[in-house]
Formats: sequence, C-alpha cells, structure tokens
Amino acid sequence: MSRVAPGYDSTAKTLHWLVAALLACQFVTAALLPDIKMDTLPDAVISLHFSLGIVIAVVMVVRFVHRCMHPAAVAPGAPAWERVLAGASQLVFYVVLIVGPFLGWAAASAHSVPVRLFGLIALPDIASRKAPWALLAGDIHGYAMWTLLGLVALHAAAALVHHVVLRDDVLRRMLPRAWGGA
Repeated sequence: MSRVAPGYDSTAKTLHWLVAALLACQFVTAALLPDIKMDTLPDAVISLHFSLGIVIAVVMVVRFVHRCMHPAAVAPGAPAWERVLAGASQLVFYVVLIVGPFLGWAAASAHSVPVRLFGLIALPDIASRKAPWALLAGDIHGYAMWTLLGLVALHAAAALVHHVVLRDDVLRRMLPRAWGGA
C-alpha cells in the first residue's frame, strides 16, 4: 500500500486543472444546448457537449486510478468535520463526473441522437430508442449536473476561504508551482 502524501504531485494537479477547464467548457456548451428531442440532429454544440462529456469521464477515471496509486491527505490540519466534508465532496465529484456522462449518453441513445466523438468516431448506442430507463437517466443527468455546478461553486468558495480568510495552504497544495503552488 502506498503511503499518503501530504500534498498533490504534478500529475494530480494537472488532472485537476484539466478537469476544471473541461468542466468550464462543458457548462458553456450545456447552456447553449438546444432542447434535445427524439431524432434531433446533432449540431456542433451538441457534438462538442457529447465529446467533452466522454473526455471528462475518461480523464476522471485516469484521475481516480492515479489517486488510488498516489493518495494525498485531504485537508491535513483541518477539523475532522471539514476533512469528512472534503472527502465526501471529492467522492461525489468522482461519481458524478464518471457516471454523469454515461447517463447523458444513454439519454441521447434513447432519443435516437447519434453520439460521435469530435465528429470522427461514432459511438454505439447504449440504450434502445425510447428506453424508459435511459429517458430517466437523462433527467438524472440534468439534476446531477446542476448539483455538480453547485458543488463546484462550493469547492471554489471553500478554497478561497482557506486562502484569503484562514490563510492556510489548502489552495496552494493544488496550484502548479508556476502559480505559486506548493
């Protein structure tokens, strides 16, 4: 078993900020999405949204594997309640960002909307047309992403409180060295 590191290595930091950038792009595409109905033809925004979702899921799996192989202490020195909350929120991030794209993909399949990775690679349907479970998955996807948006806001606010108010190194632990990170 690996020893728990006090901070994050450069791979963890890179994956964190890559996901943050991908999520920012994903939320923009989500805001621009038309109402997806049965047999909607995917335009550039829909295709980009689907593609970014798949990329986020893949990066999050890589991030999860890396985290398992290189564990880092969650908010060392913080009160126990804060460490528990930080760990729980990280778990929710992993679950939503790995499972969420597949819920959206299932909904696209149920609506007979083809999913192509960056317009190049056709991905198979993972649900049949009008499959009730996949239509429900689409609703869950929507609620999960609103929850994710709130969690991202709380995560960023907590990092800023630690940096500006508490003046500890919680934020610096995840910043790249070039940005003043530890």
